[in-house]
Amino acid sequence: MADQEMLTAMTDLLDQKLEERLELDMKYIRVVQLENVIIPRLNTIEQSYLDTSERYMEKTDQIDTMEQNIGVLKSVVQNHSDRLNRLSV
Repeated sequence: MADQEMLTAMTDLLDQKLEERLELDMKYIRVVQLENVIIPRLNTIEQSYLDTSERYMEKTDQIDTMEQNIGVLKSVVQNHSDRLNRLSV
């Protein structure tokens, strides 16, 4: 019976070691995936977002100026249309 108990104990020990090894392997794979795949992709997304937001910020003043110019153009066109209408009557 001692041999059977010894075999059972050895089997349990081997199972435990195998489980520990599998857990370590899974942790390693998760870390490798995180460092080599996920984090670089997140960095790419972040950089793209920052580049885009910087471009929008740079264009804000230009858009404001264009809006003012369009307002002036509308008023000049309206004024000229009114003048032309008065001349044609």
